[in-house]
Amino acid sequence: MTDLSSHVGHSTAPNPLAHVYLRLVAGESIPEEVRGHFTYLTPLAPGLLAGIALDTPDEVRLLSDREVALVEWDTLVAHARANLLAEPVNYDTIDLPGGALLHLLGHPESAFAASKALVFDEAVRAAGGPELPAEGVLLTVPNRHNLLFYPLADSHVAEAVNTLAQFGQGAYEDGPGRISPRVFWWRAGTLTSITVADPETRAMSIAPPDELMAIMRRLAHGNG
Repeated sequence: MTDLSSHVGHSTAPNPLAHVYLRLVAGESIPEEVRGHFTYLTPLAPGLLAGIALDTPDEVRLLSDREVALVEWDTLVAHARANLLAEPVNYDTIDLPGGALLHLLGHPESAFAASKALVFDEAVRAAGGPELPAEGVLLTVPNRHNLLFYPLADSHVAEAVNTLAQFGQGAYEDGPGRISPRVFWWRAGTLTSITVADPETRAMSIAPPDELMAIMRRLAHGNG
């Protein structure tokens, strides 16, 4: 297995910092028996963690605590962030029948398209996407290849959130590279899940927090 430490201290070896990326991590993808080796992972929202991955010709894998400790933290994060921002993705829009406009950052061959959520505002700007409203956006990151989002800026919010929920669940189930079927509210760099799961049936439903519900109601009534 490729080890970041094998590159450190060898001037003739490729620079491993050129191949590290911030990455969204599904909490369920870290088995309980190995979580003690990945304590640096940062919780973002239910089921979502932020980590750092090493992209090698053979595999993409999370760095462990031991490997992360080999490099000064700020230096490692700065390179991982810059590499994620530089990762090529496609930007597309999707017109829904009721008038909602969704936006997609994705790439079928990228392991880091959905991880653009970790640098969301800069990634959208770099891709030529829309200006993000102060109220934020609703988004879903069902698998590593897709980040679908809707700016909270018009009256089509109900159609948008329903489509995001359907797309998120379907693309999550289809895979590969599952991350989360949930819909999240992104605002000023913070992710909040608006999807709740029934603990008994595991059925998913949309339940926005009060502040977001007030925003959605105002938009739905045409008060942008």
